[in-house]
Amino acid sequence: MSRYRSSWCWELGIVSTLAIAGVLTFYESFALAQIQKDDTLGSESSIITPKLINGQPIDQIDGGAVRGTNLFHSFEQFSVSAGRTAYFNNARDIQNIISRVTGNSISNIDGILKANSTANLFLINPNGIVFGPNASLNIGGSFVASTASSLNFADGTKFSATSPQTTPLLTVSVPIGLQFGATAAPIRNQSQAEPDGAVNIFGQGVGLQVHQGKTLALIGGDITLNGGNITAKDGSVELGSVADNSLVSLSPTNQGWAFGYEGIPNFQNIELIKSNQISSTIDTHGDSGGNIQMQGRNVRIAGSFLILVYPLQDQSGGNVTLNASDSVVVEQDAQLFTQSFSTGNSGNINITTKKLVVRDGGQLQGQLTINASDSVELIGGTSIPVSLDGSDLISSGLFSATYGDKNAGNITINTGKLRIQGGARISTTSESIYGYFSNEVIPATGKAGNLTVNASESVELIGTSPNGSMMSGLFSGTEGPGDGGNLTLTTGRLMIKNGATISVSSQARKNVIYIYDGNPNDLGKAGDLNITTRSLLLDKGTLTSNSESGGGGDITLQVRDLLLMRRESKITTNAGTTGLSGDGGNITIKAPNGFLVAAPLENSDITANAFSGSGGKIAITAKNIFGFAPRTRAEVERLDLKEINPNNLPTSDITAFSQQNPSLSGTVQINSPDVDPSKGLVQLPVNIVDASQQIVAGCNSGGKIARSSFIATGRGGLAPDPTEPLIADDAVLADWITLEPESKNRASGIHKRVVVHKQRNTEENSHEVNSVNEPTQIVEAQGWVMDANGNVVLVAQVPTASPHNSSLVATSCDAK
Repeated sequence: MSRYRSSWCWELGIVSTLAIAGVLTFYESFALAQIQKDDTLGSESSIITPKLINGQPIDQIDGGAVRGTNLFHSFEQFSVSAGRTAYFNNARDIQNIISRVTGNSISNIDGILKANSTANLFLINPNGIVFGPNASLNIGGSFVASTASSLNFADGTKFSATSPQTTPLLTVSVPIGLQFGATAAPIRNQSQAEPDGAVNIFGQGVGLQVHQGKTLALIGGDITLNGGNITAKDGSVELGSVADNSLVSLSPTNQGWAFGYEGIPNFQNIELIKSNQISSTIDTHGDSGGNIQMQGRNVRIAGSFLILVYPLQDQSGGNVTLNASDSVVVEQDAQLFTQSFSTGNSGNINITTKKLVVRDGGQLQGQLTINASDSVELIGGTSIPVSLDGSDLISSGLFSATYGDKNAGNITINTGKLRIQGGARISTTSESIYGYFSNEVIPATGKAGNLTVNASESVELIGTSPNGSMMSGLFSGTEGPGDGGNLTLTTGRLMIKNGATISVSSQARKNVIYIYDGNPNDLGKAGDLNITTRSLLLDKGTLTSNSESGGGGDITLQVRDLLLMRRESKITTNAGTTGLSGDGGNITIKAPNGFLVAAPLENSDITANAFSGSGGKIAITAKNIFGFAPRTRAEVERLDLKEINPNNLPTSDITAFSQQNPSLSGTVQINSPDVDPSKGLVQLPVNIVDASQQIVAGCNSGGKIARSSFIATGRGGLAPDPTEPLIADDAVLADWITLEPESKNRASGIHKRVVVHKQRNTEENSHEVNSVNEPTQIVEAQGWVMDANGNVVLVAQVPTASPHNSSLVATSCDAK
């Protein structure tokens, strides 16, 4: 504010002493307009004294009501303009400075709030609070800013800003809650302040900052960080957005304060957004990493690098907790970190909401637990390149990685519907630290985390990024000696289409220099892939568990109804590449009451092959299988001599062999009660067989060639002449019958008539066999007899042939 002093002196033309006095008079009147006490504390009211110290205007606040270690202040107005300091001159033994605003104006804080020693500072204004671009804190304890109407204490008393008592009932007990009245006014933070040049991990000003290990909390209606930063190294940041008549509980912790929202039915919104291309950032990194908690109805985070929580030393990272009754949206390159770039474990990100949306380059990174009762939706990526040639893009998604010897965190998703599209992904990896300019890689030795998805309704994985460089999907892998994590998915319906994939892998970076004592080709084992679903559609999609030199992971699919593969879809556990060995993994498909179907000539394959190691094992159990052809290595080699690769064949194949070593083939086992795999799955012959050569020649009777015939009849019989109808008047008619259980069968005949026409179209010559009592069971006919009228009668017992019944004796071809 030195510019005000020089201007004052020039205009009045007075001596320096009078100029200083004039400046103090000016600041005093200005202070009275910005910080103005009320009379609710009586003789213990606050005392505000404007001062100029080292050229900086300071409003020193003394007085107030002291109760034990609590110091109470009450103001009619409380605002601090840019360049000024509001200095609470408290005693060293004070633990809590509790200040309220009883007037009707909001608090505009664009200067410095200062207190002595390690006192915590509470600022309560039910009209609203705004922290400007220059706002900063210079306190030793925690800071709580709230638009609550009162601060409640353990002994039942309240320090109210809306109903201040002339003779206040002040207390020595501990604060236990923030009580909101008929309205819950908003709080906004725009601070990018750099006190004493302090910046956060991104080189931005720290904004509102508390000392290491302390709490910074904003509790009100709508909470907005609009290009504003909050820093609490190894501490705790709390953003709570509640509706009217809410009570937020308050309890002391080692880091300052913890807040609870039990029993609150309604919340308002939290936004962390950019302002003039300046991102909002919450930074709690430190030796161990701090904690962040947000509670609201809708939480929206838009802008890059908004939340950062990770350890720089050998400690575990802190936690991020987002509770939103309706939705959480992470977009426009926003990133939530609990990553570990050291030997410490990454922290946790816990999200509980109805709907989670991550899009346009938004990322959540760390050990993740997502509980979204309705849906989780991941969309697209960002246009910002992350490689020198711009070929790669930042993908939207959920990620967990380790870069050292500690294991990466797990990702667990519980939801109704999961949808991933446009190159978005969910991934757990054992990464490597890579320098783009040095082209050097230090691989992680820790294990990748496990990825678990429980989606009661459906999982849909669709497409790639617009430039095709990134596939949408679920991934778990390793780039070094650490093992890959397992991927487990349970859902009602799974659809993978248009280039999307589910993959577990063990693959090293290409064309880089490894800074590593071991062999960079000694990769860890790819994780296992386990899927349980009612139906699975692969439409130009893949399920893979591939390894370059480590062991291929196993794939286990449990499908209740249908597994359908279309348009070059793949299920593979292949292992090894040129110069690298590795055994193929195992594929187990269990669909005992379901079907496996591949569309004809669409080249959808199931493979457990190896390059030079042993082939894996494929075991399929299904009610029926359509469209697949199990092939040996020799069959594939005959059709593709150059590469011996079933992917080059137009058919849909099932293979498990070694490309380089015929003696190391795996096994294919298919169990299907309705299909003989050796017959039902083979390809039909191309050349037509001449059926006339398959019929036996006739018998030679007495030097003459007798005619032979082959007749196959079903119900209704065949016409003797091919030009006649199938069912003619002279056909054998046998009507279906229904038998009563109590009836008994007799050997003398059957219930219905059997009519044989002796000549075609001579209905008058037919005769009817007398019906008998209804039988109790059907007995297979053992023979037939000719009655006196020449009618044929089927009988259950063959009568003994008499000499005159020689017509019942079969006549062979040699009969004369």
